[in-house]
Amino acid sequence: MKPLRCIALICVVLSFLLIPPPSSAQQTISNGTVTVGIGPNGELFDNTSYIGIKRLSDGYDPLAPGTPRDSWGLSANGSSVWADQAYYGANGVISISNIGPSSAVVTTTGANGMNLTQAYSFAAANILKISETLTNTSTGPEVVLFQRDVDWDVSPTEFNENSFAGQVSGNVIDSSYYGFESPNPTTAYGSSCAAGCNQTGDLGGGIKLDLGTLLANESETVTFLYGINQVGETANELDAQLKSLGAYYYVTTQSSENGAYPSLGANSAAIAVSATPEPSSLLLLATGLLGMFVAFGRKLMA
Repeated sequence: MKPLRCIALICVVLSFLLIPPPSSAQQTISNGTVTVGIGPNGELFDNTSYIGIKRLSDGYDPLAPGTPRDSWGLSANGSSVWADQAYYGANGVISISNIGPSSAVVTTTGANGMNLTQAYSFAAANILKISETLTNTSTGPEVVLFQRDVDWDVSPTEFNENSFAGQVSGNVIDSSYYGFESPNPTTAYGSSCAAGCNQTGDLGGGIKLDLGTLLANESETVTFLYGINQVGETANELDAQLKSLGAYYYVTTQSSENGAYPSLGANSAAIAVSATPEPSSLLLLATGLLGMFVAFGRKLMA
């Protein structure tokens, strides 16, 4: 090989070696009060910045200590896909992320004939909203289950928290006070909170939904809320915030330095599911508002 060709080949090889690797799909969004890390398939936590849900005023982040674990799982007619970067890994998913400064969308194609679009935004200064749209891309009806699970490590008692919740309701068929449940929705929770619970230990929260049967090309949207308390806000006040945003079921975890609930700790976090208006309900609401405006206009003209 001629010297000049050899030098050119070396330059080409070096150029490939010096090209930085593709940037990770994991990124963060922020509203100036809280920063949230989003994983490669829509689970929470960004390994690059090491951020889960971080309160910027003092750095409190109940996802960061220990093993930062958040997951989601989707089952259709018994076949499941899930994402859990810290513990169970990803199963049967291909995801594309579109991350902005304060909102994000992660679209996942599942191997079980389901597509999942997760839209992340802030419902309040300290509360993350995740709109989960599940679409049946198969040719037949699918019986659909969906769940999210999170391991909270709430300071100042990071590995000895207190988790509590009421009896399940609505389309919530099970809940858990443990942070490391299987992400597979067809696997029953081992630490069920379905009848209500008030437990202390290294805990978290999980919510499992039965979305019924989706026909071919039919979609269903559900909304999950992840909240952390603001400085000085109690677990009761955090729950009241979630309820005001439409949450009808929540599992709350607080620090246990003062004991179990109803005693209250310095910090708290919660996972919740809230009602999403059906298209028919929205149409009915719009029709009612239009009728009110028409009636008001006639009154003014009289």
